Amino acid sequence: MRADRHDVLLDFLLEAVADESTTPFPANVLAGLRRVVRCEAVSYMEWSAQELLEFSLAADDPASILPVWDAYPHVRQDDPLAGGAPHAGSLPNREWLGRALTISDFISDREFRRRGLYAEVCKPLGVRAVMKVFLPAGGATGASLVFDTARSRFTETDRLTLQRVVPHLGQLRRNALARRTYPALIDSTAPARMRLLRLTPRERVVLARAAAGETNTVIAQALFVSPGTVRKHLEHIYDKLDVRTRTEAAALYTQERVVADSAGLAPLERADTRRTSLDRVNSRGFQPRPPRRELLAPRSSGAVGTDRPSSRGDP
Repeated sequence: MRADRHDVLLDFLLEAVADESTTPFPANVLAGLRRVVRCEAVSYMEWSAQELLEFSLAADDPASILPVWDAYPHVRQDDPLAGGAPHAGSLPNREWLGRALTISDFISDREFRRRGLYAEVCKPLGVRAVMKVFLPAGGATGASLVFDTARSRFTETDRLTLQRVVPHLGQLRRNALARRTYPALIDSTAPARMRLLRLTPRERVVLARAAAGETNTVIAQALFVSPGTVRKHLEHIYDKLDVRTRTEAAALYTQERVVADSAGLAPLERADTRRTSLDRVNSRGFQPRPPRRELLAPRSSGAVGTDRPSSRGDP
């Protein structure tokens, strides 16, 4: 790949990743893709057999293109790479998924120009060659990017460039669809987040370590307290979170963290994910000094606290 095209490709990916739209390929992202694969127009469509689900277009004059494309459903049978319009059996051939394909891969230019697709859609728009890539969409849904050019054909460099970017295009689509779920996910964990805010900073650290699978003894060593103190912290945590077991508390914490991390929410407690200075000492082979006897139990008993059982989806 030439250096100039490589730079354009890199710029496109950086711009596309920075876009936080819930639409898979908004017009501004398609405009960048149009610079990567040089063409007069590029469109994105997502559809089912019943309806058009997504549509976006980047071109010099989109308003002049759309009325002509209205004729596509009537000449769809002339398209060897049919797709993009709601129609029974309109899902793309599975062998096409993820491949940069042109109409000329299937029929000759002469045959293309004899068909209604060319006469009714392509010729009025000055389109002489069409290249498509169908993205894996899952379920009963099709997704395609369509590139139109006034040149006689797309070059092999155009095809190879598009083929190189296809995995990134699939990921961009998945990212956009995932962003649609963020509000619902955040709403679903809002009650859990409010309950977690009842905890003190130390209780959140204890809960984070318990959720990571550490025992009371390990937590106690890391925090320079006794196992009995950890047990008491956990009892307070259960009361504040309205749960009965270590497993329920850990599940509540983990669910909230997964959603918060995915949606970019601020962590409840930065200390949750940091190693303490004692952890770093332990990693070098040193052992902490045992807690003072007075902190473990009254002098008269000499007993040491013990852990209680824990349960632990075109033109």
